[in-house]
Amino acid sequence: MKWGPMLEGIGLGAMATALAAAGLVLVLLPQRLAQRPAAQGVLALAVDAQGGLRVWNQPIRPQDLPSLLEQARRRQGGRQGAVRLRLVPDRDVPWGTVQGLIGRLEGSGLPLELQLP
Repeated sequence: MKWGPMLEGIGLGAMATALAAAGLVLVLLPQRLAQRPAAQGVLALAVDAQGGLRVWNQPIRPQDLPSLLEQARRRQGGRQGAVRLRLVPDRDVPWGTVQGLIGRLEGSGLPLELQLP
């Protein structure tokens, strides 16, 4: 009985399994990292170059922002710092747009962070 072909097949199978596992990690890791702020109580508001807002990668209308902030305030309850706002502007967003949003968000009563690109 020759072991060569059988060991070669086992080696190829192990390599294919390792490559599949590495591919799975490369797909799932960025998604997991993107979800981490929500688990830590961070409400990330992304602003695109045209001034559009996105929350959890879903577009929201500017008129819906006050109700979203009110929901976050209610979720926070009496716990100080339980929910934080993080404004994440695209690098092409005009600074005046960012300043206008900061003014609107500061009045929400929630801690505000600015994450620059």
